[in-house]
Parts: sequence; C-alpha cells; structure tokens
Amino acid sequence: MPFNSSGSDVIERYTVSPLRMEIDRFVVPAVTLFIALLLFFFMLFPLLAILKLSFFKGGEFAVANFTLANFQRYFTTAYTVRALWHSLYVSIVTMIIVTVIIFFFAYGMTRTTIAGKGFFRNIIMMPLVAPSIVQALALIYLFGRNGLITAHLIRTEWSIYGPIGIIISEVLYCLPHAYVILYTTLSAVDIRLDEAAESLGATPFKVFTRITLPSARYGILSAAALTFNLTITDFGNPVVIGGNYNVLATEIYAQVTNLYRFDLGAAISIILLVPSLMAFIFNYYISRKTFSMISGAAKPVIPPSRPLKKISFTVFCSLISFGIILIFVIVVLGSFVKVWPYDWSLTFGHYHFPSIAGYSALWTSVWVSLVVGIVGAFITLVAAYVMETRKPLFKQFIYLLSVMPAAIPGLVMGLGYILAFNKPYYFFYGTPWIVVINTIICNFTLGILSGISNLRNIDPSIEEASISLGGDTLRTFFRIIFPLSRVAFFQNFLYFFMRSMTTISAVIFLVSATVHLAAIEIIMLDNDGWTASANAMCTCIILIVLVVLGLLKIVSLKTGGRRTGLTAEV
Repeated sequence: MPFNSSGSDVIERYTVSPLRMEIDRFVVPAVTLFIALLLFFFMLFPLLAILKLSFFKGGEFAVANFTLANFQRYFTTAYTVRALWHSLYVSIVTMIIVTVIIFFFAYGMTRTTIAGKGFFRNIIMMPLVAPSIVQALALIYLFGRNGLITAHLIRTEWSIYGPIGIIISEVLYCLPHAYVILYTTLSAVDIRLDEAAESLGATPFKVFTRITLPSARYGILSAAALTFNLTITDFGNPVVIGGNYNVLATEIYAQVTNLYRFDLGAAISIILLVPSLMAFIFNYYISRKTFSMISGAAKPVIPPSRPLKKISFTVFCSLISFGIILIFVIVVLGSFVKVWPYDWSLTFGHYHFPSIAGYSALWTSVWVSLVVGIVGAFITLVAAYVMETRKPLFKQFIYLLSVMPAAIPGLVMGLGYILAFNKPYYFFYGTPWIVVINTIICNFTLGILSGISNLRNIDPSIEEASISLGGDTLRTFFRIIFPLSRVAFFQNFLYFFMRSMTTISAVIFLVSATVHLAAIEIIMLDNDGWTASANAMCTCIILIVLVVLGLLKIVSLKTGGRRTGLTAEV
C-alpha cells in the first residue's frame, strides 16, 4: 500500500539492486568525510595559517622560530593597544543599549495587545536586507560635519564621527539579531505565570521584576552575548564613521592593507578572536539553558492590556521603527539628491558609478550570492540530515566543526584565506569562487542549526517507512526528506543570499583587480568621496534583496510552504 504524508511524494515499493546497496553503504561515510574535510580545509587551515604567522617568525613552524614579538609590539604601542579598549568599550555600551531596547520591544510584541505588531516586526528586521554600512552613511548625512541637522539646522561644529557614531550605528545594526532571540524567549515562556501572580495581588511592577525578568534571563544574556560578538567583529560601520577612533577590526585592515604588516595583523586577529570566542561559548551555554525555561504548555493568548500600557508600548515601538525607517529613507533619498544638503533637485547621476567596477560589481555580487544561497542551503541540509538521522561516527566532532564558524570573526577568516591560499596551485584564489567558499563557511553554523531543527520536526516514522519499503539513503533524502524540508531550504537559501549580498568583513580581503563586490564598492566609493554613489549602491543592494525576498515568498506560497518573512533569515 502506498504511503503518503502531508503532500510528500508517494513512496512506492521497489527493488534495490546489489550495486545500489553497496553504494548506499558508503554514502553516509563519504558525506561525513566530505563535510569534515570541507570545514577542516576551509576553516581550520586558514586559522592555522594565522596562528603560524602570529607565533612563528616568517610563518615557519619550528620550535626555534617561536616568538611573542608581534604581541609584545602590539601591547607596547599605545596607539594599537587603544584599539582593544575602544573595541571593548563600544561593544559593551552597544550590548547594554541593544539589550534594553530590544527587551522592551519584544515585550511589547509578545506581552501586550498593541496594534500594528506585523508592521513593527517587519520594520525591526529591515537592517538585515542592507550592508551594515548603511547605518553609518545615513548618520553621516544627518549628523556629520556637513550633516543636515548638525551643520544646517542647529549649526554646531559637533559631528558624529568617533565612538558615539560607532555605537549608534551598531545599535541599529544589531537590533534585529537580538530581537529574534528575545522574541522567541518571551513567546515561549508561559504567560499564565504573570496572570497567576496578578491574581494573588502582585503589582504590575512586581510581576515584571519577579516573574517576567527572571523567566527571560537566559534569553536576555544570549541576546547580550550575540550583540557583543556582532559589534566587536563588525568592520563596516567603524571604518566609515569611526574617524580616528580605531578598533580591532579597522586596525587589522590598516596593518594589512596600509602597512603590509601581515604578521602584526595576524597577531591582532588572534586578539580579536579571544573575546569573540568567549562570547560565542557563553552564548552557546546560555542557549542550552534557555530550553529549560520554556514551558511546553505556554499560553499564546494575551489578556487585554491597560490603556496606559498600550499607549506607552505603541509610542516606544513607533519611535524605534521611525529610527530604522529614517535610516533607510535618508540613504535612498541621498542617492537621488543632487548635492546633499545644498541642492535638493533629484537626479539619477549618482547611479552612474564613478568606480572602475560599477554595475559589474553588482552583477558579480548577485550571481555569487545565488550560488552561495543554493550551494550553502543544500550542503547544510545534507550535513544536518546525515548528523541528525544517520548518527555517523565522530558525530560530535563534526557538529563542533559545524558550529565553530559562528565564533570566528569574518575579518579573521578573510585574512586567514589570504595567508593560506595565496599560492599558485590554489586555482580558486583570486577568483569569485573563493568568495563563494568563504561566505558559505562563515555562515555555515546557522544553516546547519536550522537544518537540524527542521529535521527534528519531521516524524521519524516517515523515514522508517521509506526504509521498510526498500528505500536507500539517496532516494529517501531526495524523495522524502528534501520535499518535506523545502521551507527550511528556502529560508536557508534566503539567509545565505542576504549574507552574501550584504557582508563586508568576511570578503574585504578577498576582492582584487578582477573580483569586485557591491558591498565592498560602497566602502571604496565613500573613501573616494563619492558618498552619494555609495548610497546608490546601497539602494541597489536593498532593492535586489527585497526582490529576491518577494519572489521567494511567492514560490513558498505556491509550493504550499509556510509564510516566509524577514524573521526567517536569522
């Protein structure tokens, strides 16, 4: 009797040939070995190259060449060592601000009955569709030395360049990432705990401090750790709006590209890797603790909020949303205004990019991102399937390798690729394919975790039925698992595509005279004084990502998938 489940393909009984049975025995070991080699060669090998250059003279691995001179030089130079304290300062301040703002924003989305929740949710996720540099460009147009507000409205000599500009831009950049964690946490905690406390006479303030905050503490800590990691590793915002305020990410770039001190740049990369790795380990530990706080009987119904509470949270969420919308409006408007803020006539002149690459960089980014999206989504789904259902040998080791990219800053990975693969026999170096590989590896963690989560939602009896009817591993995956995982595949494709279109840190070292990317062109245009054209390139990237997002939503609905929103990418 045929087997059918939730619109999946019908499994028919068939006979498996001895050759196919023999091949099937080697499928899982082969895929496991491929994933292990992929992560080892394109993740651990570049890191090893950085370690060798940091601790050994000339990068030659020998006991006699071991040295700490690079680190001594870094910590005894006042200017470079300040980059560490600057990074820690802006990261900690950003972490505190983002955590507080997003907690109350997520609280308004999950614990109040305010109107317009769908609108607020979409707005808070908007920074994901643009490069991180978009916040810095908009803030400069508003509060720079020749900004609309600072120079022409209030006429002050103060400008936003420096730590304040970095912090504000990083806050706006990190909001959606922290929101996903806290929204999930507050949605999963049983709201009936609050109702029970109120029925026993507790005041709203006491309920909030004694019930709500403690129940969400692990989510709060996880969001804080993620924000810290995103801020300390970001390169786009500090390089544009930081001015002379150097941080670790910009200092690595300066040492490598300006001074050609690869050894010192590698040493600083190790220094940057330490707080990033600590934040990742802390976040991973807290994330595991979060599950123990989630109630399986969480009540989704929210009781009507008091008028004052509704008004307060509506105003608060509106202000945050207005700030995000303003950033995007300024960037888009700045790409059409002839001379900001003197000549407000509209023009398409800024879309005639003065750089060498121009639209070719945009086209390269699009096709590279499409390849990254398809290959990244497929590889992570296959890896998740093998690890979750087939339980291969050394599963825990492969899983550890799979989550490690989340702990490695993109700038560090990019530098590692230069040191490891800048050899004639690595045919992919200096081509767009190294960008494809780098982007897939840097974003491998979320893809694998999303795939594992999706597979845990598929009834194991479906795969068991396929096997009992004679299905081998390949047929079971392509005829059963893959169709049932199409929504997760679309979401991972969109995540990889968006990250590839908007990432800066991971690929800043990989562009060359023959490889140009749109996100990197934004920095180049801004550095050359073509800020309006940089805004135009940002606008093109945003438009492309939104178009792909819309098309993917249509495809998902046509194929019977769930509604795909911006929250799917995180």
